[in-house]
Amino acid sequence: MDDRFLPAPGAGFSEAAAALGAQLPAAFDLSAPVIDFRSAPFSEVTYAYPRRTAARVVLDGLPEPMRHELVWWLCSLHGGGERVNSWALQQWVRVAAALAADPKRGVESFACLSVEEWIGAAKRDFYERRGRLPARTFEQTHRATIARLCAALERAYGPDEWWRADVWEPRRDPRIPVREHEPIGNYRLRFAEIQPPWLREAIKWFFARALEQGVLAWTSLPGYRTYLGSYFSQFLLEAGIDHPRLVADESELRGVALQFLSHLRARRSRRGDGPLSAVSVGLSQTAVQGFYLFMADHRHEAGKALGDPRWTELSDAHARLWRAGEFVLNKNRRSGPTDYIDPEALGRIVSHLDILALGRDQTKTVIVDGERREVCGRGDPQAMRAFLLEVLTGRRINEILLIDPEPLSPLPGIDASSESDPDAFVARMRYRQTKIGGAPDTILVEREVVNIIEEQRRWLREHLASVNPASPPEPRYLFVAWQANRLGRQPYSAHTLRDRLHALASELQIRDQHGRLVDFQRTHRMRHTRATELLNGGVPIHVVQRYLGHLSPEMTMRYADTLPKTHEREFLRFKKLGRDGRELSLDPADVYEMVQLSRHTDRILPNGVCLLPPIKRCERGNACLTCDHFATDARHLPELETQLQETEALIERRRAQHLQRTGREMADGNVWLEQRLAEDRSLVSIIAALQAADHGQAVRGAGVSGRARQPDASGGAEQPDER
Repeated sequence: MDDRFLPAPGAGFSEAAAALGAQLPAAFDLSAPVIDFRSAPFSEVTYAYPRRTAARVVLDGLPEPMRHELVWWLCSLHGGGERVNSWALQQWVRVAAALAADPKRGVESFACLSVEEWIGAAKRDFYERRGRLPARTFEQTHRATIARLCAALERAYGPDEWWRADVWEPRRDPRIPVREHEPIGNYRLRFAEIQPPWLREAIKWFFARALEQGVLAWTSLPGYRTYLGSYFSQFLLEAGIDHPRLVADESELRGVALQFLSHLRARRSRRGDGPLSAVSVGLSQTAVQGFYLFMADHRHEAGKALGDPRWTELSDAHARLWRAGEFVLNKNRRSGPTDYIDPEALGRIVSHLDILALGRDQTKTVIVDGERREVCGRGDPQAMRAFLLEVLTGRRINEILLIDPEPLSPLPGIDASSESDPDAFVARMRYRQTKIGGAPDTILVEREVVNIIEEQRRWLREHLASVNPASPPEPRYLFVAWQANRLGRQPYSAHTLRDRLHALASELQIRDQHGRLVDFQRTHRMRHTRATELLNGGVPIHVVQRYLGHLSPEMTMRYADTLPKTHEREFLRFKKLGRDGRELSLDPADVYEMVQLSRHTDRILPNGVCLLPPIKRCERGNACLTCDHFATDARHLPELETQLQETEALIERRRAQHLQRTGREMADGNVWLEQRLAEDRSLVSIIAALQAADHGQAVRGAGVSGRARQPDASGGAEQPDER
């Protein structure tokens, strides 16, 4: 172990280990000579094997500090819902007891040796007992146990400044400031291999301050760790730069910055299939610029905290390594056709998602490139349901995986159990907004979404009951991690889901309408697809903006690249007719231009299109059916017929409620009823006009005749609005 984490000279480990033992509850008895993993509470922290009972670990020969450390660690695993291989731990106790008995070694704590030294001692013990070297699997089996124990003691014995540790684990170190619901809270950051040392310590200090001040979130740190600790670190080593100031003369600073940019452009990607992408180059520049900006602004604080006065030599020039035009930008940032999945391909994907839920001993026959193939199940029903929810709702994948076990709330006035329309909204789903603070975090959902959530809730109750039958825990999330999660506190990992989908995509080889393979493991494509469907369906931008949880319409419009072409293609498929049945004198393309010039997507309506000139504003609210600017065609006939049925049913229901409440029939002059009757008459007229029109023809203003007839000042009927 690093000397920084050892007790003070002369203090030994006895006092520090005793302090750990003093924290233990009575159930974890320090005086017991044996740790029996077949009995509680230790039975709750060991893996269960079908063909092998748990081990009994005899503590004879183990120094008292080591006993305290071992029991304290098992108690911490119990509190965190984690488990350990009891048989591997038994062997480590035997190795530790042998080293402790050797007066030449003087080992009195598990913290006395590094992980590599412990591995070497275990291999020697194996050789001495069996006369041969252990197999490769020996180290794989035993390393995880001793590494976890040493890391726990490193945190326990370490200084108050948590950021000095070379391994950061928020799950096991509550001192690390992360959000309450962190998408990658189980992620481990390692810093030991970063060179030179002054850069390594500065990166750790920068990360710690950025987390504490809210400048960066934990989800950003893995990327920054790559850009600073790999790309920038390698550049410094290759360039022979070994000073935080980077250059002796400030006038040379910009040259070094441009030299690093050239290094990035020449660097190969981690996959090795080409140079770094423009995105990676630009993000690397941003990370290094942000790092030096922060260090320059806090140069004196950094010099003191790091014990390296060289950081105080930074100047304001270090805060601006590149000029605005020198940052590499991703010119293809907007979504494009490869982000959208066409309905046919998406349907094939969804039809095969049951493979994720099938048992590993089950198979499903699929057609891959015209050939029948048997695909094995993945035994992961959570993955199937989580991905289905993403397809149906368009949420970010972590927004799905972090939702709580009770995410649904009823809609006032709607009985979800009696709703027969599968597309009707029946509840509101609360999701975990993980990216944009202050953005909406609820959406309306249909019956299918509700059914999936209810199915996952039933599975979750059964799963946790099987893990801990005596006292099933209360889960924190609807989708829970498979491993090291006995208490149900850890969410299902997005990384695990993508791995499942990647394997499935590789086997299914689904292609889109252009023959391209659909890499649906890129889960964000579901969000692009859902957004495009909404926009192409005529849903107003501001509605889609809220549905996607965006704070600005500009962000929403990134998903709308296919919108103009789709609208134009669908619009021009039909002839446009005037309300008298004659073709409009305008060219269809000109009509489309009129609709689109104002950039108001609400001119494209769910049941037609508004032909109001773009320079005018609509003052009729939602009275489109009775307006002479409203045009529609045969594509919308089912929608209009459904709307007519629902309107008539609504009128009858309200009339009955009015009679029951007042004892009188609702008069035709009632303001609400008059408007509904006008809509009813308009719908009848529009449907009749469409049914009489030739196939492919559209009608305009057919519902004008349905307006309520109100006497004007001259005693005549109200005239049509001629806006």
